[in-house]
Amino acid sequence: MRAVMRKACWSLAIAGAGAVVLVAQSGLLGFGVHIDRVRPAVVDSFTEGMIPAYPDSKAYRAASVSARVAFVKQGMAWVKAYTESPAFKADYEKHRANGRPEAAQSKGSADDQYNKMLADQRKQLEDFKKSIASMTPDMQKQMQPVLQQMEAQIDKTSKDPQIAAMMKKSIAASAAGDQQQAQKDMADWEKRYPADPNVLIARRLHQFLDETKDVNYSAALVSSGGDRMRFADEQYESKPDRWKIYYRAGREPMAAARAFAADWLKQIEAK
Repeated sequence: MRAVMRKACWSLAIAGAGAVVLVAQSGLLGFGVHIDRVRPAVVDSFTEGMIPAYPDSKAYRAASVSARVAFVKQGMAWVKAYTESPAFKADYEKHRANGRPEAAQSKGSADDQYNKMLADQRKQLEDFKKSIASMTPDMQKQMQPVLQQMEAQIDKTSKDPQIAAMMKKSIAASAAGDQQQAQKDMADWEKRYPADPNVLIARRLHQFLDETKDVNYSAALVSSGGDRMRFADEQYESKPDRWKIYYRAGREPMAAARAFAADWLKQIEAK
C-alpha cells in the first residue's frame, strides 16, 4: 500500500494492462480529467497500460458515494462510446500498422551467402593491398605477415570443403533462426493487436473482472509513519499496486465499474 497510498491521485483501470476507466461527474472536468489529453491515449491504454488520467483526489474524497458512482458510470460510458466510434477504429488501425513487425528478409541460399562472404573477403584483401602500397617501405615490411595471414585464411576457406560445409550449415541455421523469430514476432503482434479491436477490449474486460473479484474493501489500514498508510494484514500489503488502486476507489464505485464491464463484455461476446 505504501506507494499507492502516498499518491496524490488515483486512477481506475478496467484491465490488467489496459484502458483506464475515465470517470466523470457532470463532465470529466468535474474531477479534473481532460478528455482532449486522454482521447489520444485510449488505444495505448488497451495495449500498454493505464491512461494517465487522474481525477483530483480531494474532489473524489469530498464527493458523495452516489457522485463517485455516477463519476464511474459516466466515464466508462464515454470510453465505451469512444471505442465504438470511427475515430477510435482509425486510431487503432494506425497503431496496429505501426506495431507490425517486419517480415524476415531473405538473404539468398546458404551457397549464395557463402559466395558473397568470400567475395567480400577478397575485396577487403584487395583494399588492404592498396593501402599497403601507399605506406613507407618499413611499414610495408611490417604489414606483410598480416597480408599473408589474410591470404592464407581466404585460400583455406574457399578450398577446404569441410570448412565450406560448416560455414554453410551455420548460415542456414542462422536463416532458420531469423525466420522462427519473425514468425514469433508476428504471432505476438497478432495477439497484441487482433484485427478486431473488440477481441482486445473483451480480453481487458475479462482481466478487469478477474482482478477485482476479491478486493476486500474492509481491509484495515495502519500508519507506517507520517502520512503514509499500509495494510495491517501483510497478505493485502503484498498485493499488486493495481489491486490497491481498486481498494482505494471504494466498494460502490468498483461495484458499478464491474457491473458496467460485465454488461459491456456481454454485448461484445453476443456479436
